[in-house]
Amino acid sequence: MSDAGGEYKSAAFLKALNEQGIKVLQSAPHTSQQNGRAECFNRTIMDKAEAMWHEACLPDSWWEFTIEQAVHLYNCTSMAHLNHKTPFYRMEGGIPDMSHLKVFGCAAYVFLPSEIRKDKLSPKSKLMTYLGIDQGLKVHRFMCSSNRLFYAPKALFDKEYFPWCKTQSQRHTMHLNKPINKQPCH
Repeated sequence: MSDAGGEYKSAAFLKALNEQGIKVLQSAPHTSQQNGRAECFNRTIMDKAEAMWHEACLPDSWWEFTIEQAVHLYNCTSMAHLNHKTPFYRMEGGIPDMSHLKVFGCAAYVFLPSEIRKDKLSPKSKLMTYLGIDQGLKVHRFMCSSNRLFYAPKALFDKEYFPWCKTQSQRHTMHLNKPINKQPCH
């Protein structure tokens, strides 16, 4: 009985779409190659995510953050089929703010509010891994060394250091500015 009801609902849904002038083209089961545009989009997102994930040497369990960041970057990228506009522009009507973008997976010294510090002598920042922004909260998302998410609006980012890369030489100081080769004349 439920199968017949499901078929009836599907038929009614298809009829409603047809009345609106929408033609539904269905692919055969287990043939994802027939979904051309959707598969192209999925491949684009997965290629972006994989590149960021490997560059940052992130653990396998963090793939969801990488894909979320790849989709965010995709939505902020202009496209020829949208007349060189971004998907964000088409949805929101404005140019996306890119000032929040940082290097995905890089090290960040995150400010710890006084409410979560043990005492007045505890460090005011902690080294964490940057995992993009949280769209709902409009704050940066970080992963602590204890494998817990931490959200904060402020941090110092070290875009050249990736804490999870074992082959990278460990640095004990941050280089926020490039060194000056020549001293200015006085």
